[in-house]
Amino acid sequence: MTLPAPTTTSSVDKACQVIREAIRNGQYPGGSWIREIAVAQVAEVSRTSVRQALNVLAAEGYVELHPNRGAMVVDWSEENLLQVFDVRAMLESYGCELAATHRTEEELGELQREADLFSTLVHRDGTPDSRLIAESNNRFHRLILSAGRNARLASLLVAVVQVPMVKQTFAKYDRVALVRSAQQHHDLVVAIRARDGAWARATMAAHILAAKNVIFGS
Repeated sequence: MTLPAPTTTSSVDKACQVIREAIRNGQYPGGSWIREIAVAQVAEVSRTSVRQALNVLAAEGYVELHPNRGAMVVDWSEENLLQVFDVRAMLESYGCELAATHRTEEELGELQREADLFSTLVHRDGTPDSRLIAESNNRFHRLILSAGRNARLASLLVAVVQVPMVKQTFAKYDRVALVRSAQQHHDLVVAIRARDGAWARATMAAHILAAKNVIFGS
């Protein structure tokens, strides 16, 4: 298995980075066991650091720890994932309302640029690059959350939302769904620019529930 190279500094952070990325890109699918030696080699850290990282990831919900057996990647059922989308609609909608209230002009500019980039990627000729689109989408949503100035909410979203979103892939989006998502990003920027919290909340809820429909169908 070829794992991505780490970019963080502490040994535990390096191991966490490697494992998270391997889970997100499908190299460690749900139900698979984490190979401590492989992670230690790629992250260039000790197995002790890897074990500490697995404790962190277990707390975040990425893995389950089994005594004398190791760490297994959590395998999310479709029912659980559907429930997570509903929770995400509530939490991120609130975060978007906060962003409309607290955002700065600089943050608004960053959101606009990311929405423009997402749109450019969606409308590019040829087959859309789902990896680049997903990366832009993640940045856009993180920017909104950051603009909301609520660290507790951000922590909740990491624990409750980000792990099962490993299952979400823009490869499942057809051109119509991608174009709709791009327009919704622009709608979110407009609502946040207007400092209209209710508008921003409703727009984010519609955006996430539309994604739920694309991923799982009605």
